[in-house]
Amino acid sequence: MTGEMTPRQRWLAEGRADVPAAAVEAGLWEEIAAEAERCEKVAVVRHNRRPGLLVMRDGSITSPQRCRVHPGGQALNALARHKALADIAAGATGAMRMTPIRYGYKFYAPGDFMHVHRDDGKCDITFSCGLTPDLGPMRWLPRMRHLPTADVAAQLDGAPYPDGGEDFPILARRLSGFDGRRIPHWRTPLDNPSGEVLITICFSDLSVKP
Repeated sequence: MTGEMTPRQRWLAEGRADVPAAAVEAGLWEEIAAEAERCEKVAVVRHNRRPGLLVMRDGSITSPQRCRVHPGGQALNALARHKALADIAAGATGAMRMTPIRYGYKFYAPGDFMHVHRDDGKCDITFSCGLTPDLGPMRWLPRMRHLPTADVAAQLDGAPYPDGGEDFPILARRLSGFDGRRIPHWRTPLDNPSGEVLITICFSDLSVKP
């Protein structure tokens, strides 16, 4: 049944949006991989040590995380502004004017983590993928998608890695969209000795969010 859904139906039902493998040309992925290698050398540490979950006024939930980050350069900018990606974002969410407002590389070393959280309230859809093969899945709680933020935080009760989560596969060089501002998600401490490189791109509907 899932395979018969339109992108809009799948988004409404599951909070997901598939990006076809052929949507982004192979040459651009090669440019991105080379750019990420350069950026990793100057990436900055993002280490939020404040314990527990913090509920924000925009409906997001922030929590501890540790990794290194870089906003990227020309290659990642080209991916974020790729017409195919904007079309998929619009088709899934039903929004009129989808624009990338935040994107970057995340470099995870062994032991790095991302506690459970909800994305920024401006992120109408978040896309993620890996640049390294055999990535471990993200974990998420789609059953909490439509709960008020205060209820989500109360049910999570400060647990960094909640029980009852489901796997959300992170594919290599193939973006997957998800409702990150509503569905709590996290990454457990990395146990891959070689590390992982991820891309995240957040789109917002600027026709309703000036």
